[in-house]
Amino acid sequence: MSNEVKIALLALAAIALSFWGIKFIKGKNLLTRTNLYYVEYDDALSLQSSSAVVIQGVNVGYVADVKLQNGSEKVLVTLDLKKDLEVPKGTRAEIFANGFMGTKSVRLQFPPVEERRGMQEPGSYLIPGSVGFLGANIPQEELKQYMVIIQQGIKGAIDSLNKSLTDDNNPNSPVKKSLKNLELTLANLQSATAAADRMLASSSGDINGSLKNLNEITKSLATSKAKIGNIIDNADKFSGQLNEMDLKKTMTEVDQTIAGLKITLGKADQALGSVGGLVTDMQSGKGTLGRLLKSDSLYNEISKFSMQADSLTKDLKNRPYRYIPLKGRKRVLRYDKLDAKE
Repeated sequence: MSNEVKIALLALAAIALSFWGIKFIKGKNLLTRTNLYYVEYDDALSLQSSSAVVIQGVNVGYVADVKLQNGSEKVLVTLDLKKDLEVPKGTRAEIFANGFMGTKSVRLQFPPVEERRGMQEPGSYLIPGSVGFLGANIPQEELKQYMVIIQQGIKGAIDSLNKSLTDDNNPNSPVKKSLKNLELTLANLQSATAAADRMLASSSGDINGSLKNLNEITKSLATSKAKIGNIIDNADKFSGQLNEMDLKKTMTEVDQTIAGLKITLGKADQALGSVGGLVTDMQSGKGTLGRLLKSDSLYNEISKFSMQADSLTKDLKNRPYRYIPLKGRKRVLRYDKLDAKE
């Protein structure tokens, strides 16, 4: 056997297995035989295909198809039931809610044994029906008992309320107090309404006058709408011109300030250039400061001159008479003697 044949057989087996698995998930086993039955409902109540069909809580099949009949408002539901299941005539196929999530299923309700008159043929139609959540999950006898208990409780509450309302021997009952308060409230409301009517009647002239004045003001505004619009436009234009003038003035002042700053920076640049040239001349030995920095002889001469000036100052301080003209001969001789002693 070639590889192509093996691959083809394997593919066919996979397809068949997938088809069987899908049907099995939906509740139909292809290996078992089943019978089809039909039910016509006025409303399928959101019943879906593959929903379970049960009898006394036991799964006996599934819903094979749900569709509208052509030319009719009826919904045709196809039930796929086990082949060995015998369905008596008069069986009801009831749609019910199978749980709190609202999932719908179909349950078969067989008639009592004494009322059975043979079996349904495969392909025949069953009697449609539907029950609510309580009817599907609570037995009918228990439901009747619950309803009796509820009726008794409601009746007792109504009797107690009636007794409270009609008991004249108990004026302090809460119900009577509430009714009395309600009567007082209604009386106060009636008096307040009457007072409001009188107030409106007395003020009707003023109200009409105010409404008339308001109407005249509205008409005046409507007729002056164009003038008001022109005034607003003129104010807007004036504001724009004012802003534009202020902006131009500010820009002119900024330009003048920048021009002055440029002139100042130019002068500072020139001054720095002059200082740079002066420093260059000093470093090259030009000028008095340059020679003073570069020439040792000039420095020595200045130092010598400074020492001589210092000696002259000291001598002038100690012997001032040498530098003051003296006309007397005796004074000259006396100072000469003093110098000789020193």
